[in-house]
Amino acid sequence: MNRRRPRRPGGFLAPFPLLAAPLVALLLSAPPPVLTVAALVDRVAEAYGGRAVLEKHPVMVQEGEVSAHESSDVGRLTRIFERPRRLRVSISYPGNPPERRILDGAQAWRDRREVTGTPPHLAMVLQAARMDLPFSLSETPARVADEGAVERDGKRLRILSLPLGDGATVSAEIDESSGRIHRAVARMPAGVGSLEFVTAFSDFRKVSGTWVAFREESFVHGRHSGTTELRSVEFLAEAPTGAFRP
Repeated sequence: MNRRRPRRPGGFLAPFPLLAAPLVALLLSAPPPVLTVAALVDRVAEAYGGRAVLEKHPVMVQEGEVSAHESSDVGRLTRIFERPRRLRVSISYPGNPPERRILDGAQAWRDRREVTGTPPHLAMVLQAARMDLPFSLSETPARVADEGAVERDGKRLRILSLPLGDGATVSAEIDESSGRIHRAVARMPAGVGSLEFVTAFSDFRKVSGTWVAFREESFVHGRHSGTTELRSVEFLAEAPTGAFRP
């Protein structure tokens, strides 16, 4: 009767654990697969409470303070946004009359005077779009373009861009792991080039089931232009009567 001889240590099976260890280490260290645009849009919507929550928040009212860079003056800020393209911004500094900007679709006013011409109107369109990025991306995912990735402060951010018409675009720089939008880059044509407005978001807090950045740093063409600190944020079903009339 033949008996199987026991395998000796160092036989032909011994190298396999040695080969498997580097393979496992390689798999663990490999970067996660890149999300598709559709998957990333879904992750953003979920991070901000989900599509159903976003749809329940068509109106947002913000109160806070704004300070211009290299200035000690602090102004009171009120912003009222209503989907899709309505916005009222009021800023008042001590000793000065308040500055008011209003966007109502195709019409816009600044200090009760109607704004004419594409650039001034587009600037307000861009500001309104920036305030509603999580919803806007999920509303029209087929129009969203992948602009690659960028590294900021050691964090990799994916960039998704949304066209707004008349050559204007707004891009969201997104942390893939959390789905939060850390920067918004708004661009509009100006002469032979373009104007770029950047808003960096921080101090995220949950309000009515969605994330809101209570601190904003603003930049125009790379130059720091100001800081906004929100004190209160409220979501409404409809805007106050006459909010978008001069």
